[in-house]
Amino acid sequence: MGWRGWLMAWWLCGLLCGGVARAETLVLNATGTVRPQGAQVQVLEDASGSWTLAQVQAAARTGAWQPLASGQPSFGYSRSALWLRVDLLNRHPSQEAWQFGVLYPLLDEVDLYVVDARGRVRQHHATGDQRRFDTRPIPHPHFYVDLSLRPGEAGAVYVRLRSQGSLQAPLVVTTPTERLAQARVEFGWMGLYGGALLAMLLYNLMLFLSLRDRSHLYYVGYVAAFGVAQLTLNGLAFQYLWPAHPDWGNWALPLCMSTAGLLLSLFAREFLGLRTHAPGADRVMQGLQGLFLLIWPVLWLGHYAPAVKLSTVLTLVAPLILLGITTMMLRRGHHQARYFMAAFGGLLVGVVASSLSMFDLVEPNWLTTYGMQIGSVLEFVLLSLALAHRLKLAQEAHVRMQTAHAAELEARVLARTQDLDKALGELTEANGRLQELSQRDALTGLHNRQFLAERMPEIWGTAVRWKQPLAMLMIDIDHFKQVNDVHGHAGGDEALKAVAEVIARIMRRPGDHAMRYGGEEFLVVLPQTHAAGAMHMAERIRQEVAALTVTHGGQLIPLTVSIGVACATPGPRTAMAMMLQLADRLLYQAKAEGRNRCVLQPTALSQLRPPEPVSSAQT
Repeated sequence: MGWRGWLMAWWLCGLLCGGVARAETLVLNATGTVRPQGAQVQVLEDASGSWTLAQVQAAARTGAWQPLASGQPSFGYSRSALWLRVDLLNRHPSQEAWQFGVLYPLLDEVDLYVVDARGRVRQHHATGDQRRFDTRPIPHPHFYVDLSLRPGEAGAVYVRLRSQGSLQAPLVVTTPTERLAQARVEFGWMGLYGGALLAMLLYNLMLFLSLRDRSHLYYVGYVAAFGVAQLTLNGLAFQYLWPAHPDWGNWALPLCMSTAGLLLSLFAREFLGLRTHAPGADRVMQGLQGLFLLIWPVLWLGHYAPAVKLSTVLTLVAPLILLGITTMMLRRGHHQARYFMAAFGGLLVGVVASSLSMFDLVEPNWLTTYGMQIGSVLEFVLLSLALAHRLKLAQEAHVRMQTAHAAELEARVLARTQDLDKALGELTEANGRLQELSQRDALTGLHNRQFLAERMPEIWGTAVRWKQPLAMLMIDIDHFKQVNDVHGHAGGDEALKAVAEVIARIMRRPGDHAMRYGGEEFLVVLPQTHAAGAMHMAERIRQEVAALTVTHGGQLIPLTVSIGVACATPGPRTAMAMMLQLADRLLYQAKAEGRNRCVLQPTALSQLRPPEPVSSAQT
């Protein structure tokens, strides 16, 4: 081999022995709960995610396994598959039944291999929150597997982990009796927590149904969404809400967290009156709402990890923002903000601890595990008290208002009596303005068909009585259907408003009236106007419309109009409808002759015939 070959052999042997020496066997000599940590847990990263148990067992002989650097297995976010190995030795004189558990329910894939001292697989269970709940060997929110080790017998447990979310895997070795005792305690606290949430949810729901106050509705929705998120975080949702549909779990956590954040923002804005008292802070909360809403399309597109990271960051940032806003509101004398400051101060501690653990910045502990539940209960209680205090203040204000109203009733009645004539005059004026508004088209600002029905008989009667000429211009936008098809209805509305502005600008005489007749048609009524004057006005309208430069969405909308001009001196036997029909007929004649023109026919009304039907495509 030569001296170089011997040197390489000794180096490999030392590396292998060093890797093996770093592994520490977990000795089971008591019936309590043991948490493997440090060198008792060996870690192997599988970047491809395709390695089998045989491959990772072979990797142990090459020193590829490394001892866990931190106290508890927590790796943050990773696309790799991670293998954990815990070597066990039972030194207890009588205990043979043990259970090995992974205490984090939000792991997509968890493969548990129980191996004997010779490396033979005794059990293999493929489970995880992306697999049906009945794949778990022990029905529990966490992932447990039974171990059978006789006194003095050795074995090992291999755990393969892969998840789109945070890779945390606190491990535990316990006995069935000890696990059941711990489960009773944990489920008891969870029951108290869930009962507290449910009580406040139902209480405020009843208040909302009674008072119809949106603050209570936002609070109820926030508590409900937060509660479902907590059920997902502690694994109970996978066991009781959707055991046969594990894919819902990936949606539930970020969706509920974003929904809770959105409703919390709405609740804070409504409760603190930010729109009135702090417009700048209100805009900040609106931006926060937009970020919470952004999680929904990210999740819908299948990007679970970014959605969870964004929801986790926003869940951490939102209490900080609310603390800053409540501090500002307190300085401005808004005393109800005290409840917010106390509520979100407690929640912030739990959220920060949980978020730091998910990003692998601190080791998992009781505060990272239960801090959010403790902080959220304090938050819900304080916010519920804030709503009750707000209701009390509203009732006190109502009593004060009633007392003040009773004291001032007599004086106000006297004042009302004295101001009756003035009020009647103002009411008449207001009715006139209301009637004027009812006769206006909301889009163009011109008169509408109601004006034609109410005022036109008076105009027509004046022309008949004094034998004065009357002109009508029936105006239609050419190819308006194409404008809508190409530029959409918003572009069509811009075109209508532009044409209406031209007509209104030209109609300057007090007696002239312009109205939107229907769709893209306009009607102009010109009392005391002969054919020449009417034709002059029509040409001005046509030319100015053709010269318009209307754009929508960066595109030019070419506009022209066709105008039918009807002129006559109506007599007692002439009906107004006949003149409208004449103007309409002349309009269609203008379209038939090529559009973008005015057609005048000041002839006898007796020559009228109903216009030929024209398809919508021609108009």
